[in-house]
Order: sequence, then C-alpha cells, then structure tokens
Amino acid sequence: MKRDAAFVACSKTKADRPLAAAALYASPLYRKSLLAALDSAKSVFILSAKHGVLRLSDRIEPYDTTLKRMPQAERSRWGEDIDRTLDLYVPSRSAVNLFCGEEYITPLRASFSRHRYSVHNPLVGQSLGQRLRTLREMIEEEDHRRLKSRFDRILHNLWIGQAGGRLISETTGKQSWPRRGVYFVLDSTVAAASGRMPRIVRVGTHAVSAGSKTTLWDRLSTHRGTTVGSGSHRSSIFRSHVGRALMARDGLDFSTWGQGQSAPKDIRDQEQELERKVSDTLGGMRLLWIDIPDDPGAQSDRAFIERNSIGLLSRLGLLSPTTTKEWLGHYSVEWRISVSGLWNLDHLFLKPDAKFLDVLKVYVDLTLGRVTQDEAAQLVDKQPHRLAGIDQLTLFSEGN
Repeated sequence: MKRDAAFVACSKTKADRPLAAAALYASPLYRKSLLAALDSAKSVFILSAKHGVLRLSDRIEPYDTTLKRMPQAERSRWGEDIDRTLDLYVPSRSAVNLFCGEEYITPLRASFSRHRYSVHNPLVGQSLGQRLRTLREMIEEEDHRRLKSRFDRILHNLWIGQAGGRLISETTGKQSWPRRGVYFVLDSTVAAASGRMPRIVRVGTHAVSAGSKTTLWDRLSTHRGTTVGSGSHRSSIFRSHVGRALMARDGLDFSTWGQGQSAPKDIRDQEQELERKVSDTLGGMRLLWIDIPDDPGAQSDRAFIERNSIGLLSRLGLLSPTTTKEWLGHYSVEWRISVSGLWNLDHLFLKPDAKFLDVLKVYVDLTLGRVTQDEAAQLVDKQPHRLAGIDQLTLFSEGN
C-alpha cells in the first residue's frame, strides 16, 4: 500500500535551463529517489535548498544553493520556513517516506514530529554508494534494464522490417494498415541514415472500450490532421500536448487551446495557425505499428502491450534520459512528459510485467509475416499474462 506522501532531496547537478522541478535535478541519486518515491507514495514533493517544498510541476530556474554550505542558523531558518507551510502540502498524521540525507532531515525533525507524521526513511545512515544500491533494488532497476534490452531488440527488428516506418506527414488511409494495433511514434531528430533506430516518444492504441469501432487508422489520422496541414487537437490528446509545448517554447498565445470537447467555427479558425504548426511538428515524426487483431476492451493484448511499453520506457527515461535539451517535450506544462521523455500521460512509471515482451514479440512476428494468425493465436495462448490482476483472454475472435 502506498504511503500518503514522499519527500525527495534536490541535487546539486541540474539542467542549465528552467524546467519543471521534477526534471530540473539530474543526479543519479535524485532520479532513483524520485522513481522510488513515485512507486511508494500518493504525492511526491521535492525539498529544495533554495525554495523549500516544491511540487513536481513547479517550473524553476537553475540555482546554486546547497544545504551543505549553509551556516547552521540559516539551515534552521530553512526548516522553520518549511514548517510554516507544511500543512499546505501534507496533512497532519500522514504516513511519509523520506529520500533525503541527514542535512535535510535534521532541520525538519521537530516539524515532522509536531505534524505527527509517521516517517520512514529507507536510506537512513547509509553512504552514497549504499543509497544507490538500496534504491536500485527498490526500483528493480537491473530487471528493467534487462527488459529494455530485449524490448529494444524486438522493436529494432520491427523498425528494420518496416524500413524505418512511415513519416506521419505521408500517411494516408489508402495505405495498408491493420484494423487494430499498437503504434510507436519515433523522434524526428534522429535521421534514419544514422543507422540507429530513433527514440520512441509515444506509444498508443485504440478501441480499449468494449464495443468501440475505432480502427488504427482512425486514431492515427486524428494525430496527423488533414492533408492540407490543419487538424483538431480536441480529437487528439497528442496534438493538444504538442500544441501547448509549442506555445510555451515560441511565446504563442492561444487561450482557447484545449478548452472543451468542441468549439465554434470562429475559434477553430483562430487556432488553425497553431494546428498547422502541430501538424508540421508531428509530420516529421515516423510511425511503427504492430497488427493485433483482437476485440476492443481493457483486457485486450493491445492494452496490455501499450501500458507495459509505456511503463518500461518511462521508468528508464527517468533513470537514464536520452532526450536532448532541445526536445520539445521539455516545454510541456506536464512534468511527466518532460521527465519520461514520452508524449504520454497514462501508465507512466508503471512497473512492467516481463511477460508482455513475449506477447509483443508474437505480434511483431505476425506483423512482419513470420508467423500466421493461427500460429500467433497459439503462441499467445502459451503465454498467459494478466492485466490489472485480471486473466488475459485468448484473442482472435469474430473472424479477425
């Protein structure tokens, strides 16, 4: 069971530009602590030597203030300042995890006692090396890296088999698309000529509600927009996130962006400048896809692969960022996008079920013509897997 809140110490190592607090700090100890905190608590806050308590979404400038260099009196005042505002973040009698060194805990010990927090510090009394080892075990880092290596091999085979994928700007409904599937969006900043697969920046599927008639192309076309470069961000959360990041980066002001499920024509017309910028941005990205001809529903293999792919990629994206500092996602108002390196919000930082890779491989082989549909169905039958504690059902019904 998750505790009510967790506090993570900031780090001296920081990015060199303003970012959401969760993404600003860059040391391995901080990143491992943040992931452990996200795993173990409902709410997570950062203890900053300059700012006191920070929410993960607070956007701040880099700074050079550390508790270790603070005189004792100033450090005590830092703790007193936090004490006066602590109720705004964590109610009294909460169960709290600490991922901090003694220099952070000592000024706050009396305050935590007054608030009657039930405090647990899994790193207490440990050296830096011991803390890193403890955190690696807590977050199952070595297991995740092994899974990621296999995931990369499977997706690299798909990338080769699909000749680097399709540019989003060049996709049409006349191309061969499976009726149902999972798609992977690739970063546009790595050229295929480099010989290495670009980074995955989004994972998605469709028809995860029972009875849904949405096809894979239906979903992809809402992301791409129209053939003349316009589009509707109200029908694509991907477009909505990219548009907000473009506004932040380029100083644009579209106050109606993302407001409501629909909008009158005059508002849509005003938004078309930004819709075209979104289409240009997405148009340079590439798509890989896998054929998963299952029934709509939350227990589908598509949902199973999507959530576990996002969980694995986001956990390793937090621990070992591969984004460039120019990556558009760093301008997102959503700290989770900046930290994870993915244009996703659902399923981020989920601990992946290792069995999803066996299922993923089957469908990649099906997509590339290495197995038949009947063979794929039999192989999936032999890989029982679960989604949210519910038995995963055999697929390929209704003649798909």
